[in-house]
Order: sequence, then C-alpha cells, then structure tokens
Amino acid sequence: SSSTTTTDADTPGAVTASSSEPPILGGVQEFDTWFQSKSVGGKSQPELRHATFQSNTLRGLQYDGGKDRGIVEVPEKVVLRTEYNRNTKDGSVDENWDARLAVMLVKECLKGEGSDVFGYCSLLARGVPFNSVAVPPPTAPDAVRHWTSQQKARLKASSKGERLLRKVKSQLKSWSDKYADLPAEDRSQVTEEQFVWAMEAVNSRAFKGNYGGGLLNQLQRLTIPIVAAAFGAIVLISQPGDETADLIAEICGLLVLGPALISMIDEGSVGPGKADAVLLPYIDSANHSDHAESNIEYDPVNGIFILDVGRNCKVPEDDGRTQLYINYGRRTDSDLLLNYGFLTNMEGGTESVDVDQRRARLAKEFVKRNP
Repeated sequence: SSSTTTTDADTPGAVTASSSEPPILGGVQEFDTWFQSKSVGGKSQPELRHATFQSNTLRGLQYDGGKDRGIVEVPEKVVLRTEYNRNTKDGSVDENWDARLAVMLVKECLKGEGSDVFGYCSLLARGVPFNSVAVPPPTAPDAVRHWTSQQKARLKASSKGERLLRKVKSQLKSWSDKYADLPAEDRSQVTEEQFVWAMEAVNSRAFKGNYGGGLLNQLQRLTIPIVAAAFGAIVLISQPGDETADLIAEICGLLVLGPALISMIDEGSVGPGKADAVLLPYIDSANHSDHAESNIEYDPVNGIFILDVGRNCKVPEDDGRTQLYINYGRRTDSDLLLNYGFLTNMEGGTESVDVDQRRARLAKEFVKRNP
C-alpha cells in the first residue's frame, strides 16, 4: 500500500494528513508473528493483544487476564538502545541520545524482513512497507506538529498554548539541526523525513534506565550473579543452620535476581546514576494513565525486560473490554500534546473519527486547563 502526505508550511517536515490512511491495527499481525517466533523468543500473557479503542481511533493493549506479574517479557536482543547520560562527566543528559536512537531505528527498518526488529518496524509503520513510501505514517498522528495552521490557531487562546506552539517550532528546528549534524554516511542512508519520523517515535516511546550499558555494567552483569551466588553458598557451607548466614544468602540471591527499574524518558530530568535509553517492543504499545501503577524491570541474569502492573492499570472500557495502561511518569499537558497527541482525563475522551473535530476538542480542553 502507499500513502501520500501533505505538510504544513509553518512546520516543514511535519505530516498533517494522508490520502490513504493505513488501518489502525496495521502491522499487528506481522508484529505478533515476529515477537512469538523462536528467533525472538518474546513472551506475553495469552489474554494480551493489540486492539482499538475510542471508536477505533486509538491503538492500545487489551488485557482481560488475571495475572499482574510478567505481562510481557522482551528479550534484550530485540531492544534498541543508546547512552542517555552515561558518557557525560556531570551526569547531564546527552543531547544527541534521541538522534542516535532514531538513526538506529531507521537503519533497521530499511532492512525490511532482514532486520532483527522487523516486526517492531512493521508495527510502528502500521504495516506500510518502510521502503515503499518516502516516509511511513506518523507514530503520534495527533501530536501538534501534525496539526494544520488553522488547527494550531485554536491553541493561541491561551499563553501556554502560544508557548506550546513555539516549542513545536523549536523542536522541529532542533531535529533538523541534529539531522544536519549527522555523519555524512548516516545522511546518505537516512533521509531527513525518515529521521523526523523516527525522532517522533523515539521521543514518544523511549524508556530510560541503568540496565547494563558500559564496560563496568557488563562486568557486573557477568560477575555479580556468579560471585553473589558463590558467596552465599560459601556462607551456607561454612555456617550451616546460622540465621545470619541464611539472611546473607537471601541477600546474595536478591543480588542475583535484583532487576533494574526502567522509566519513561522524562525530558530535562536525570535520575540518579548513569542510564541508557531503550525502545521496548510491545511494552511501549500500552497507553498512558497518570494513575496507573506499573513497573518495568530489567532482569540482567536472563537478559529480559519485564512488565508488571498494579492498581489502575487494567481499566474497563464502555464495551466491557479492559484496556491495559502504564504510567509514563510526570507529564504536563504541553508534554502530552507535543510528543504524544493526547490529553489524559478528558470527559468523553476524544472519540471522533474526524481528525479536525478530534484536534479541536484537544485544543479546547488544553486552553480550558491552561489559560
């Protein structure tokens, strides 16, 4: 299939409309086949699946199962990653983390079925073969960068809306500058339109966490399970029946099994320690809720990312189905419209097939909340 796009003159490179929009669940079948294949080895609860919500205008995850732990297990071999703040002396964010991850993503998607992350690329491109179009459908179609000038004008009714519009222009200018700064070899393989498409995907889907990047962490991954387990065994052998020895052995077991916590990329904030930025197939298909108590962990022994859910993650829909939500972390309304194209806790949602009506509701709600 093919898709032709139009762009807004105010924001070069931003996709605003499509003459032949691919189905909202496009790419899901290819993703499922890929994720469950022996070469990938991904695992998920049998009740979990991609589905459409809000009158078929929103893609997300449906989950009607009872388990809360191990909802999804993603092998690290299909996780794209780069340093987030690992290589900066003061621990500040490396401003080019997203550009590196975007280039990785495009290069993988250009490989087609030869890519180790083919199914993930197919899902992001909504089933449109990556090489068949100049640029695939956007991953965040209602993000403000895709709005027409008339649609954006509705945000000018508030000062925060005007600031958001300036941020949109600034972000696109930044992305254009980052593309210009890429090595010539990268620019020869990746067009600026493809780069912008990937930057949108990366800035709306990447997670950060300390999960094994860098030489020290690689050594820890190899040595901590072995040393900890050996030390625990030595204590038990030398002091059998000692309660303290049992406690030490349990602690060593936690060192072996202890996962690293992963969180959604939060622009401008840096957590303690060094971190990497990662793209997590399947997990990043879940939509965001401020109230969801979700947890993503990295298990360094088995080399997998695990999604666990808690309160407010499984939310009943009007039609009786249950949507699975995760928490992206603290997000302002401006953050949500800039990078994701939705607002949380909207009365009646944004259930409109008509794109202009949907964006009009988003603008009206934003102005109302942010005068």
